[in-house]
Amino acid sequence: MKKISAIAAFCILIFISCGKKDDITTLKDGLMYKDVSPGSGTEAVKNKLITVHYTGWIIRDTTDLFGNWNNDPQKMAGLIWNSHERNQPIKFVLGTSSFVKGIDEGIVGMKEGGKRTIVIPSILAYGDKGVRGIPPNTDLKIIIELLSVKDRIAAKPFQVPESAFKTTSSGLKYAVVKEGSGSFADSGDVVTVNYSGYLEDGTMFDSSVERDEPYSFVLGMQQVIKGWDEGLRLMKAGSKVRFIIPPELAYGRIELEKIPANSTLIFDVQMLDIQ
Repeated sequence: MKKISAIAAFCILIFISCGKKDDITTLKDGLMYKDVSPGSGTEAVKNKLITVHYTGWIIRDTTDLFGNWNNDPQKMAGLIWNSHERNQPIKFVLGTSSFVKGIDEGIVGMKEGGKRTIVIPSILAYGDKGVRGIPPNTDLKIIIELLSVKDRIAAKPFQVPESAFKTTSSGLKYAVVKEGSGSFADSGDVVTVNYSGYLEDGTMFDSSVERDEPYSFVLGMQQVIKGWDEGLRLMKAGSKVRFIIPPELAYGRIELEKIPANSTLIFDVQMLDIQ
């Protein structure tokens, strides 16, 4: 017999039929949400680029699910995310499962300026496997503050003939799509790039282009995968390069949410700036 989560049991007991009760909306799959404040700006719909602040907890009991947990030491012990502390809101395309697994349908319908508490049963989140920092069969409570809603910027894969690729001694394959100018990037440089990442079957798993959020980091300091630390040294400012990165230069045996273990990764990278 399948084990049901605390949230699923709570749903069965409290919400015999899915719908609204005490301003709490329960969807057919068990996800629940309640608006803290409704907002009045543009509505969040799938395929829109949204920016949010978020706070997230592991749910250890189902009492006072939609209450204020900030003054409850026992509940605060389950706090796992708080973008306010770092002042780092996150951008993602709604409906692409690019944020917390299972949360997208709870954000749909919010309006800019709105704040919503969303409760995700484990079966819609990380299930019986869990993920880093979240144990298996864990229900989640997330408070979302919707900062902005914009049109999605569609990333277009680089068109690269197979004959254009070169291979380094490490096994990294690369093809220059556009030559840049100036000096090559080197260790210690702060580089700013736009990128889109794909699996070998063409599935996109990440894109700074679609988030409208270029990425900056210090090259050569192990802040990124080995294939990037090597490959970006082959780029000048303004250049565009496609990389094909074997598993040993990417995430190896590690399985991520959108990247299977032992995956070869394809990255289209544009070097925006080198400092």
